[in-house]
Amino acid sequence: MKLRITLEGQSYEVEVETLPDEREEIGESGPEVPQSVLQPPLPVDTRPEDRICRSPIAGVIVAVSASLGQRVSQNDPVVIIEAMKMQTAIGAPVDGTVQEIHVSPGQSVKPGQKLCTLG
Repeated sequence: MKLRITLEGQSYEVEVETLPDEREEIGESGPEVPQSVLQPPLPVDTRPEDRICRSPIAGVIVAVSASLGQRVSQNDPVVIIEAMKMQTAIGAPVDGTVQEIHVSPGQSVKPGQKLCTLG
C-alpha cells in the first residue's frame, strides 16, 4: 500500500507493508489502517480558528505591519513583538485578508492572545 505523508511542509510517498502479528497466526483479523490515514489532509483553512493569528510568546507589540483589508500570504509578517529585548515578526497563519486587528503598538500580549483575524 502506498501513502503520501506531509511532514513540515515536505511531501513524501512511502510504501507501507502490513506485517502478520500473533492474532493473524491464530485466525483473528489483524490491525486495520484507519480510514483517516488513507484520506488526504484537510486544507488548512477548513476551521475558523486557523484564520486567527495568535501570539506565540509574551511581550509588547512594537508594530502592526498589516492593515485592515490588506491581502496577506501565509507567513507574511502581520505584527512585531518584542520580548527580552528581541523583536520577533509574527506571520499570518494562512493566506487571507486582514478582517480585524486586535492589538496596537505598546500593548502587552500573552501567549495565545489574538493578534488579528483573517478572512
